Amino acid sequence: MSPRRGKRTVVLAVVTALVALAGCQAPVIGPDGTGTGNPDVSPSDSHADTAEPEPTETHTADTDRTKPTDSASPTSTPAETTESPPPNETDGNNSIAVAGGNLSLSADRIFADVRDVMAGDVTAPEQVTVLENESELADVLGGGTAGVPRFYELLGLEPGEGLNGTAFERMENGLTFNSGFIYILKSPDGDPGSTEWVLAHEFGHYINLRLDRVTTLQSKLGRTTDERYVVRAVREGATILTTDAYLSRHGNRTEPTAPLYDRLLAAVSPGEIDRYGFSQYAFGYRYVADRIDDPADLDTVFENPPRTSEQVIHGYAPDAEPPAELNVTVNASGAWRSGGSDRLGEAFVRYALENGVAPDRAAEAAAGWGVDRLYYLRPTSGGDSSYAWTFRWDDAANATEFERALRNFLDERGDRLEKGWSLGNATATLHSPTDRITVLLLGNESLVDNTAVTSPDAGQIRIELPKADD
Repeated sequence: MSPRRGKRTVVLAVVTALVALAGCQAPVIGPDGTGTGNPDVSPSDSHADTAEPEPTETHTADTDRTKPTDSASPTSTPAETTESPPPNETDGNNSIAVAGGNLSLSADRIFADVRDVMAGDVTAPEQVTVLENESELADVLGGGTAGVPRFYELLGLEPGEGLNGTAFERMENGLTFNSGFIYILKSPDGDPGSTEWVLAHEFGHYINLRLDRVTTLQSKLGRTTDERYVVRAVREGATILTTDAYLSRHGNRTEPTAPLYDRLLAAVSPGEIDRYGFSQYAFGYRYVADRIDDPADLDTVFENPPRTSEQVIHGYAPDAEPPAELNVTVNASGAWRSGGSDRLGEAFVRYALENGVAPDRAAEAAAGWGVDRLYYLRPTSGGDSSYAWTFRWDDAANATEFERALRNFLDERGDRLEKGWSLGNATATLHSPTDRITVLLLGNESLVDNTAVTSPDAGQIRIELPKADD
């Protein structure tokens, strides 16, 4: 299955970024606000090794209130109309300035009611800025969105058509900065009712930031791709729960927003990176809603969050199904060295596999995830990285199921070779040193063909990188 590409409007590019990236580079989506400008992967991988930052897995929490940290959320359905309150109806404070455009409802009243739902004693945001068109949103974003890492491209996990041509193409959107500024992009097809719950959603993010729940959450988790998935899933799940509680108790419409995120996920074609991102909303909401009933109790989840995307997807408790033991030794050579590693997680495996096998089969193949580590193998002379993606599965049957799906994935994406597969400018080989361990080598042909993979003991992998003349 080849990557699907096509023209996208600014709005759709933003939605793609929303689900794929993080950091001040794209404030519309950043769940962490690390200020690195890197995509929502750790590490960010680029085509040139010299431009590739060393991986980091430090347990740092963002406390810089000047950086954008919260996410924009796709927050409207196009065919709903509701009656909105008069423009000048407020809670009596009129403390939130509205700039840029007009709101046909009271930001003060909505904020007061969301704060009541969350039992959050915080001051109101300084301002809500209304954006009337896509170009204004592009200006806020600072010139567009980042590309995906090279490893993603090799797997085919890239932006595609996104929501183009779907009923969600022109929906409203919102973004929140932890400095206290909130932006709302109004849709030409929007209505006051949809604007109301866009605001409620963004106020939910704002209150969680001001209550330091986000800092607490980040301090509990590392910086791997898998853990960043968890951070976003918890943050978005908590905010969807809050939005729907607000609508039920105070809103002009009572239909919940949670089902929208399942529809958004289904609207995107399998294999596109948007599905990985939208899944954080859908699975995140279900996870949070299974843990608590009332947004006033959100501290329970932020202070004791899940640790893996596996736990989020399957609703496991934070202490259930921890990552399996997997000890990997990468022995460098004069030609190659290890440049760091990352845990990608079950969610990443699932949505990457959709580029070559059907979604239900991808989900089944990923479900036996015990742990994974992606190792960046860097040529000492410079150039593109290669990769060793290592897995330990729950049992032998799950390992076999994954390997069958992965072979079908590689058959679909590439051409069979004597030892493996050709994927355009990269080569892939598959190793199974034990009945529970899988290793996918991907990248430079000489490296892939000549790297030795063994398992000296259960839960151990030894990767012997070749010399330059091998």
